[in-house]
Amino acid sequence: MSFNIDKFAQEGHTFVHELSNELGHSGEDEAISRLLRSVLHVLRDRITMSESLDLLAQLPMFLKAVYVEQWKYREKPLKFESMEEFCQHVKDEQSRMGESDFQWNEPTDELVKRTFVALRKYLTQGEAKHVIDQLPKDIKEELKPALALS
Repeated sequence: MSFNIDKFAQEGHTFVHELSNELGHSGEDEAISRLLRSVLHVLRDRITMSESLDLLAQLPMFLKAVYVEQWKYREKPLKFESMEEFCQHVKDEQSRMGESDFQWNEPTDELVKRTFVALRKYLTQGEAKHVIDQLPKDIKEELKPALALS
């Protein structure tokens, strides 16, 4: 198997472009990239290290790179309990990446859920369930439908 960085970059570009279209923000790939990175980083910081490693094993290379970017080891995951807090962390992360003007017509929780829908295609049912099980009840209930879990 050869390592083709151009292929990974193209797959990433295609995924972000498709996600922009699915979110109704065609042509805003840069902003959608920040949203995707923010969602992945907030999730990463909220679940355990071992679950992150299990999740990483299923992601394609371009998403692995986004997921681990600037990752710092934490003894314990961040604690927040509500979808509102999850979304606030996403907004804070976007701000740290230079997104200061959120021109979204949709609420952040809808964008987060739809981002999870797009990510779901890379995860087995079991892994999606394991990730969700790491989250508080409020967030779990919000994300279960997005990840097609009962």
